[in-house]
Amino acid sequence: MRLSLLGILAFLTFVTFAQRQNGMVADNYAGYTASQFNPANLADSRFKFNMNVIGFNAHLQNNFIQLETPHSIYKFINWKWDSTFGTQNFDYPFVEDYTKERLNGKDKYVYLNTSVNVFSMQFCLTDKSGFSFGVTTKAYAKVSNLPEAAIKTFLQDLDSVGYVKENQERLLGQTINLSKAGAATLAYQQYSLKYAFVVKDKRKEFIKVGLGLDYNLGLYGAYFKSNDVEFQLSGIDTLKVNSADMEIAYVDPAYLADPARRLNDYFGKSRLGRGLGINVGIVYEHRPNSKAYKYKMDRRTHVDRSQNKYDWKIAASIVDLGFVNFKNPKAVRKLTIGSPASGTNWNDFDVADSWNGVEDFDSFANKFFSNVQQDSSFKMFTPATLNLSGDYKFRDNWYISASYSQSLTSSKGNNVKMPNVLSISPRYESRWLTIALPLSVSRYYNVVNLGAYVRGGIFYIGSDNLGGFLTGKKTNGANIYAGFNWPIHYNRLQDSDGDGVSDDKDKCPDMEGSRYTNGCPDSDGDKVADTDDKCPNDPGKKRTFGCPDPDEDGLVGKDDKCPDLYGDKSTQGCPDSDGDGIHDGDDKCPNIAGELKYNGCIELIIPKKDAVPKDTIVLNQKSTKKADEEASKFDNWDFTTYEYWPVLGAYNDLRWAEELQSRLNSKLDINTTVKTIEGLSKYYVTLGRASSMEEAEKIQNILDTPRINKELNGSLWWKKVKK
Repeated sequence: MRLSLLGILAFLTFVTFAQRQNGMVADNYAGYTASQFNPANLADSRFKFNMNVIGFNAHLQNNFIQLETPHSIYKFINWKWDSTFGTQNFDYPFVEDYTKERLNGKDKYVYLNTSVNVFSMQFCLTDKSGFSFGVTTKAYAKVSNLPEAAIKTFLQDLDSVGYVKENQERLLGQTINLSKAGAATLAYQQYSLKYAFVVKDKRKEFIKVGLGLDYNLGLYGAYFKSNDVEFQLSGIDTLKVNSADMEIAYVDPAYLADPARRLNDYFGKSRLGRGLGINVGIVYEHRPNSKAYKYKMDRRTHVDRSQNKYDWKIAASIVDLGFVNFKNPKAVRKLTIGSPASGTNWNDFDVADSWNGVEDFDSFANKFFSNVQQDSSFKMFTPATLNLSGDYKFRDNWYISASYSQSLTSSKGNNVKMPNVLSISPRYESRWLTIALPLSVSRYYNVVNLGAYVRGGIFYIGSDNLGGFLTGKKTNGANIYAGFNWPIHYNRLQDSDGDGVSDDKDKCPDMEGSRYTNGCPDSDGDKVADTDDKCPNDPGKKRTFGCPDPDEDGLVGKDDKCPDLYGDKSTQGCPDSDGDGIHDGDDKCPNIAGELKYNGCIELIIPKKDAVPKDTIVLNQKSTKKADEEASKFDNWDFTTYEYWPVLGAYNDLRWAEELQSRLNSKLDINTTVKTIEGLSKYYVTLGRASSMEEAEKIQNILDTPRINKELNGSLWWKKVKK
């Protein structure tokens, strides 16, 4: 199985994807990418809307192979090396000349990861909440705790000659244990929903939290899990397996490469696998001058959401806590190997060069191992990570941040992981420009990297390992990320004329006005714009077109002949106490509703003597004839006790007659009764049975007094009847 080390690394780099961007995660204008580090960043964002149109990140880190070329990776990518370097190919001569093995007896590791975002978006829902939806393609590869001797045994051919064979001879008789070793590769497409909201915004304290749910669609998976694996080279061409308690699971690459595969095979019912994931985060901000970011505009208090308000903040999150279940029997295999076989010749492994699919590997496993259990499903866990961070603003636009990322998954087993990273990053940050220089240590804090991050306008680019990318000496890793966003920022409301009305709502943006008149001038301050004010220098009300109305009767100027007395439109703004349409100044009976031809009084008619009892008074009748007709109905009454009957008017409603009777009874200290008769759709009320004409007149005089009329006219029920 002849594989060059460079070829292996190139293959792993091609199939892996990931996410660590030390310079970018603290940028308050990073947009969607920052929410992947902590979902709480979505709340109180600087954006109304932001789309990460495309973004990618590629990362390689290992402690076994060191690239030592005369030119940097940057020049290599841009074809700018010298002629000698350019004649090399990518077979062993290249490896011999430009790659060096770091042989120090320590276990080896490899981490490769990249992430790709496409059209991932975040939205502002309210002043205190945010939401995001994203599609990210991710994949991770790890090799951890692999003994140096095991790497040299598996990656080189015993039949080779020269320095390779000499290295193998040094391994003869050496026992190699893989119990702590692990290897895994996982690629999946993640559909992510995140929501964040503010839980506290009081004085100096501000707290927001975020939650996220991921749907993981498996694209590829493989892992090697060692419980107890031990072997040794007993001869130059013999591999003796002492124990082999292990699991090997993978998706057949031949299945993926088959041109007959359809899109449905990856996303439909025939998908390789799927799973779920969760994300949680919290951010605490200390805001000593929170009031300075509040301002009044458009008759309400606003918060300037275009500015960062904290002097320091701390945050914590757990992201990518999830799994992918692979369950396609056509492509998925899991082998559990329980016992060793007898001594195995190394050359027999050369048959692996001709493997075409999962069936060939199954045949190989059953040939060299016994007690092999096979399954068509396996589960892998995504790289759950705990992120802790802090950010300090030491002057306007200048910050220094620190972050720590701790992997929550094991180095061995059916999971992938991110290396632990501790970083510190000073930065300059503004709306359209951010520059950061992150310094980070990782992998037990013995790997130190200097990075750089620049965001200019909608584009950004950065690297956490700037030295590995720009230099060519002793490089054992590289990192680069880039992309561009489509942002719609929050802006402080603008007020060009300084009148407290924002330009968007100001109908007179070039003239200082009032917030009550949509920003237009209001000289008299009556909340009626001068353009609509008929009396621009005298304060009034909107219903009177800005003109004064002291009596508040809705009539002004020439339409109000009594400007200081409340009146009605029918009387040109003058009082009309009895509501007869004749203002009190011209009404000779202002408290009794009358007619204009009687100067506001009523017609008094004395009917014929034989029609009603003596001296009966009948009011409110239209004519003597009509009164006679009605009064004649009283002829049959019993008058044995009393002679005089004051008869009061004709009313359209019996309820009013009874109301009047009740009010009279409360004022008169005489025995009165009510009798009604119906005629011509009106009710006639007789008051009392007065024992004398004097007493009848007394009753009538009381009815005519302004006090009684005022009480009656003040009745809501009476006003309704009058209408």
